[in-house]
Amino acid sequence: MPERISQTILLCEDDEHERLVRAYLKACGHNTKEPYLRPRNASRAVNGGNVGWVIREFPNELNACRKRHANTLLIVVVDADDFTTGERREQLPCDPPLSSGDSVVILIPKRHVETWIRSATGGKVNEVDDYKRPKPTNSQIIDEAARTIRGWSRDNPTPGPTCVTSLRDALPEWRRVG
Repeated sequence: MPERISQTILLCEDDEHERLVRAYLKACGHNTKEPYLRPRNASRAVNGGNVGWVIREFPNELNACRKRHANTLLIVVVDADDFTTGERREQLPCDPPLSSGDSVVILIPKRHVETWIRSATGGKVNEVDDYKRPKPTNSQIIDEAARTIRGWSRDNPTPGPTCVTSLRDALPEWRRVG
């Protein structure tokens, strides 16, 4: 991934995805205002079918990032839902396949991003149950989760005992963000 990123494109399903990534970027000292961060949020583009929208938009955003002269980071957040994280990742079409030269970070929470938020804030959760209700909408909770994930994603960290498997597996991707 290039050293200096001039713009970040965030392709995500909903506001919780956007808020967590935005809080993480802030915790890393990145500018989260447009034009430096350009969110593409499915919940603002379509009414339902957010996962499908992200999957359909991914190749378009990937190809656009590959063609840009400026260094652009593409962050994709899509819930695994009832799939494994590997199965969901395979649903993201990319031709040609991703290479080490692509500035792409793919974050796939198993079951939902709310699982990661609760996990990072000390909640005892699993990756089977649905934690969407009540929504963790408090910005302090989102900020705390982002700071915790940032701490866990640093070199040689020891994630806390509440860190779920999909989040632990995604820590190298988070590290690439900053």
